Amino acid sequence: MRILLVDDDEHLAELLRTTLTEQHYVVDTAADGQAGWALAESLTYDLILLDVMLPKLDGISFCRQLRALGKQVPVLLLTARDTSNDKVMGLDAGADDYLVKPLCLQELAARMRALLRRGSVVTASVLEWGRLRLDPSSCEVTYDRAPLRLTPKEYALLELFLRNNQRVYSRSAILDQLWSLDDDPPGEDTVKTHIKGLRQRLKAVGAADLVETVYGLGYRLNQSYAQTSAQSSTPALAAPNDQRQQQTQAAVAKIWQRAQGKVLDRIAVLEQAAQALQMNQLDSALHDQALQEAHKLAGSLGTFGADEGSQLARQIETLLQAKEALKKAQSIDLLALIARLRASVDSVPSQPLEPSSETTVEALTTPAKMQPPSEPCQGTEASIFAIDDDPLILTVLQTVLEPWGFQVTPLDEPQRFWEMLPTVAPDLVILDIEMPKIDGIKLCSTLRNNTRWGWVPVLFLTAKTDAATLHQIFEAGADDYVGKPIVAPELVARICNRLKRTRRLRHESNSP
Repeated sequence: MRILLVDDDEHLAELLRTTLTEQHYVVDTAADGQAGWALAESLTYDLILLDVMLPKLDGISFCRQLRALGKQVPVLLLTARDTSNDKVMGLDAGADDYLVKPLCLQELAARMRALLRRGSVVTASVLEWGRLRLDPSSCEVTYDRAPLRLTPKEYALLELFLRNNQRVYSRSAILDQLWSLDDDPPGEDTVKTHIKGLRQRLKAVGAADLVETVYGLGYRLNQSYAQTSAQSSTPALAAPNDQRQQQTQAAVAKIWQRAQGKVLDRIAVLEQAAQALQMNQLDSALHDQALQEAHKLAGSLGTFGADEGSQLARQIETLLQAKEALKKAQSIDLLALIARLRASVDSVPSQPLEPSSETTVEALTTPAKMQPPSEPCQGTEASIFAIDDDPLILTVLQTVLEPWGFQVTPLDEPQRFWEMLPTVAPDLVILDIEMPKIDGIKLCSTLRNNTRWGWVPVLFLTAKTDAATLHQIFEAGADDYVGKPIVAPELVARICNRLKRTRRLRHESNSP
């Protein structure tokens, strides 16, 4: 896979180039926006890693120019700026994802794999062709469960064919894809040598003609080895407008008025658990219920402007997670946190907030701050299947998304997911990570490997955004994530980007 890295930090660029090359990527580098643009215009890339603050041509302008020319190569922005407005600006400029510096190399690798899955006809987290299996996350290749030991270039060749399994590659096209401009390009005979080596290794495991020659054209995967499955088409979206944004703002305020009683009930459960702990009478059932309520409060309160409440609920959740280590003395800490949590909730106004916080739906759905995607999706409504054990979050999702043309089906009983999936027939699935009885990450992994539904994009909505958690969700096959509390423009932009890209890729895969 050929990657363009545009970053003016030479030390970071060298680190990334070395790391990505070890992962079998071909990396071209540029130290300023204009040099990067010249490469993007003249060569075909599978993915672009783009710094935002660049000399000569900044990353946002670079991305806008790229999309204006109709180039759909996935773009991952790299930046030190970590505000919601910056993220929305980058996504609206046409970027597919956004990573904040300092970079976690594991998270970067996982996000790149997710973007490359979306940029390929093949969307599974593991690439397969009949009994051939290539796992990009571990760089392991097997045929009929027997391991294949490949050189880096043989691995890169096989991955290229698997990701573009209907295409014939000439030797010159393979040179363009698999050799960096920073290296001295070899002659076409070198490609022939690597193809021969790959075929010999495949022959040793019983797949001698898996890579076939199309005489006069080049090489491709042998279709007789394939196992294909039909996929249905993805409908598009209607563009949002200011009236919808205003309706969303008013609706979210009404939700908070209705939700306050439920929120206070959840806090009462926390108080009951803390008091039971104080008397050494906290049983497993009450502990587990309190842990669930704290988790739900952490994910939902910030959406309504109670940022402090969301943080306090997360601290309470962390204390309760240490079940075996909970001591009577900690009940005082719990009670103090819960008292602050109740005060924080009581201070949230029942009417719409002034647009002063970047983390509230109310603030970010006002016309002054809410900007629609720069290339709004056109067409019929798209079906969104939202799974979360917190009905309040599901209500907010419906309120935020439906005015934008999305058809949202909420499910607060995650164990019924597979039962309802054929009826909903979604174009995108939104999952929570932690739910009773169902692990969201395992559910995503199972969905991604399902022959009928594996193409459906998956977006996680989560209060946990640490590097380890994000690595897990991308390894499971997720396409993207949005942190709780919900930031409406970021959520809408990410969903719209996912659906447009999926629709385009599926159209291309079905074209003759």
